[in-house]
Amino acid sequence: MKKKIVLSLIALSSITLAACGNTDKKAEKDDTPKQKVESSQSSATKTSESKKETKEEVSGDFVKSAKDATFNGTTLKGNSYTVKITSNKVIQPGEAGNEYGDKPVLAFWYDTLVSPDYKSDTAIDPSTAWLMNFKAVQDNDPNKVNELKVAGLPDEQFLDSQMAKIKPGGTVSNAVAYELSDNDTPVTLIAGRMGNEYGKAEFSVK
Repeated sequence: MKKKIVLSLIALSSITLAACGNTDKKAEKDDTPKQKVESSQSSATKTSESKKETKEEVSGDFVKSAKDATFNGTTLKGNSYTVKITSNKVIQPGEAGNEYGDKPVLAFWYDTLVSPDYKSDTAIDPSTAWLMNFKAVQDNDPNKVNELKVAGLPDEQFLDSQMAKIKPGGTVSNAVAYELSDNDTPVTLIAGRMGNEYGKAEFSVK
């Protein structure tokens, strides 16, 4: 399984964000109200600059371009595909989903949705969609960032579909787990790619 995930990660490295393949080069329209300023000239300048920096809000499951990708703690929304967390829980050693581990794990269940407009030859699978965009951190070390290791698949129903190629417009479910280093410190799930952070959320391990 690990070999398959590594190969898939290499294959998908050409996608700007697993959730955002192609970049829309058209100028984005921004209807967000701007703060009042003293002079109309200054206001016009600030409005122009704000249009360049503000991510365009769109309804539905996808954003318009890769630069608009966001993570609100539940959904990583991109323009090529989107990852939606459906549930999470801590699994103790010996319990179903963590039968062979000696430490508790924090498991996430999620859906990966591929845009109907996705036309790249690079196939998207649920395991790579998650691993290319998320990392989990347990902030319990005073000297270094404690990024958690990915544990074994916590739900055997996904054994045959975790690396499945998702069709444009399709949705495939999967699960992933992280090995905890203590039973008290919350886990921060961070979404991002290539130095760009799209958002983060904290999950209790109690």
